[in-house]
Amino acid sequence: MRSKSLKNLFDYRIEVFLFSQMLLMFGALILPGQTLEAHVFGAFYIFNIATGMLITLKKREFFRVVTILLVCSLVLAFLDTPIFPTIDPLIPQIAIYFAFHAVVAVVLIDEMLRTFEENYRVVLGVLSGYISIGMVSFFLFILIEHMNPGSFKGLPIENMDTHSQEEALMYAAFITLMTIGYGDIVPLTPIARKAAIIVGLAGQFYMVVLTAIIVGKFLKYRQPKKKD
Repeated sequence: MRSKSLKNLFDYRIEVFLFSQMLLMFGALILPGQTLEAHVFGAFYIFNIATGMLITLKKREFFRVVTILLVCSLVLAFLDTPIFPTIDPLIPQIAIYFAFHAVVAVVLIDEMLRTFEENYRVVLGVLSGYISIGMVSFFLFILIEHMNPGSFKGLPIENMDTHSQEEALMYAAFITLMTIGYGDIVPLTPIARKAAIIVGLAGQFYMVVLTAIIVGKFLKYRQPKKKD
């Protein structure tokens, strides 16, 4: 019974993962105030990590990698003395989350490129893959800001209760990925500017190349076969 339930959950892994991504991105809109948001934000992120592991479940090598990353994250969280006392203790954690989301994004996009399905899951998978790249960009921006404070102009003052700076950097990452660029948050340091270029290129490459390939395969297999 348990294995059957796990199989059913795995069959709907893309829908569940996409739902967790939407909660993480837009959960603040449905929360009644900043106090509740502060408590629920962590729960949303844990749910996102769990569903991300579900994406890699059948890819043993990648599943081992994400498992090792999460174990390292837990070890760092429970250590009283930082392993790297000369740097911000959050930097190793952020680097681990960056690597975790990068692995999940690679697995998800690879699955969409290899799929032969002809249903709505292809569209959801393409959308989830794009959001995954945005999450990788988000953690890249956070990592840069923690390593070089002041790398981005226009960020609010950090508030651990409301995660205001994280919200702003997530917004900046997705705006950059979509190459919209309103100019309210601007990269200042060379590394931040180079990261913005990489994120913008990744967004355009995904939309122009990968999406075209995946949608092209989807349309090809939906076309009726000609009778001889």
